[in-house]
Amino acid sequence: MEKRLVPWIKGIAAAVAAMLIYAVPLGLMTALVLLVAAMEEGSNVLSAQTVPLSKAVILLSEGVGFQGGSIVMGVTPLLLTILLIALIRTVCTKTSTDPRAFVSGAVVWLLLQHVLMSGLHVRLEDSTGVVMGKALLIYTLGYLLAAVPHMPLLGVTKNYIRRYASAPVRHSIRVGVRTALILLAGVALVGLGTVIVWITLGHHQMSAWFDALHMQTGSRVLMCIIGLAWLPNVCLWAISWLFGAGFSIGEAANYTLWSSTTQDLPPLPLFALFPQAIDHDALRTAVMLIPLGLGIAVGLSMLFARSGFHIRLKQDSLDMRSLLMDFAYPAGAFCISAAVLSIVNAIVFPLANGSLGSHRLAHVGVDVRQATNAVARPCSIGLFIAWGAVLVITAVVFTVRWGMARHAADSHSSSAKPLGEDQVIEKPESTHRVVNSTPQKEKQGDDEPTATTGLGVRIP
Repeated sequence: MEKRLVPWIKGIAAAVAAMLIYAVPLGLMTALVLLVAAMEEGSNVLSAQTVPLSKAVILLSEGVGFQGGSIVMGVTPLLLTILLIALIRTVCTKTSTDPRAFVSGAVVWLLLQHVLMSGLHVRLEDSTGVVMGKALLIYTLGYLLAAVPHMPLLGVTKNYIRRYASAPVRHSIRVGVRTALILLAGVALVGLGTVIVWITLGHHQMSAWFDALHMQTGSRVLMCIIGLAWLPNVCLWAISWLFGAGFSIGEAANYTLWSSTTQDLPPLPLFALFPQAIDHDALRTAVMLIPLGLGIAVGLSMLFARSGFHIRLKQDSLDMRSLLMDFAYPAGAFCISAAVLSIVNAIVFPLANGSLGSHRLAHVGVDVRQATNAVARPCSIGLFIAWGAVLVITAVVFTVRWGMARHAADSHSSSAKPLGEDQVIEKPESTHRVVNSTPQKEKQGDDEPTATTGLGVRIP
């Protein structure tokens, strides 16, 4: 009986431990921010808001926006969300990945959400059902990341695929998914690099905003640390901007490569880092070609690498059918890559959006359709440009080798052509001569002669 209860107890412990490990540091950070702000303002009122504000921030990291007076915060800090999911995964891995542990843990997690919703001094943007649904989704993602590698269903699925899919097909699927992940990682690095450039170019303007708001050194440092929670959001906005889709801060500001317009932005110093338009056409074209170049580079590496398709034109093989099959599998893999790119971008970009108000600032972020097209389309085109270029070059080499082989075969056949009827091969005439020898006295130094048949060659 006790063994049956162990998974249920472990699930409860996992949910409580994950919430404590996540909430305590976040609450301490919130208390520090409010303490510094109270010291600079000379007031003790802000310190009383530590617990309610910490609860609101935890809910915000789960995708639940809130409104307090004239302040609306509906942009999810994705870095906190990622850390929360990773924390749940780690705790579930250390405790139990049993389905019963998930059920008990999910129930306790929802009860903890109800505790977080009570005693708030702000109004939540979502209803209770939506809040519970988002919280359950976060916990489920963390649990699945821990449980899927150990699920028996995963082994059954692998065996089924091995049974009904050939080895080249399985390899093509793996390479296609791997190619998409490499491209996504490259795009993410480009976005992070763009944000670093923004910070380098705009930190003077950000410092001027700090001076205008009369913020002291402590508040400035804490503001920058808090801003890191939205770093993934800003990276996604930077990717959209760099590849031509742009982003907006409601109706107050719009940023693209061609123009940068601002009007009555909220007094948030982080907004000072956002970029200006690029005036040089050549530079603007170059940055927009980055995803295309990434696609070409990754596509070529996957075509020639040993971990990819390792395409080679063998010296002793001129089989057209095998050559076509060598390029059919990469084409299918790149189609899978294009699909994965489109799906992931269509899921990720909406997560970076949100709201900072109800009217002019109701929509903050990117246009999902335009941003997805700006990233997925050129990367996919780059993959197929690489595939087509290698196919053309290989076809040319194949044609040249085939022509040389045919020319060599024709030359060999002409040199071995059979003789005609009018061609006669002259042979030297040979006469048979019989040499009769009669017995003679034996002489010293002479051999005994014999009767032989010769070929007409006289012996001197």
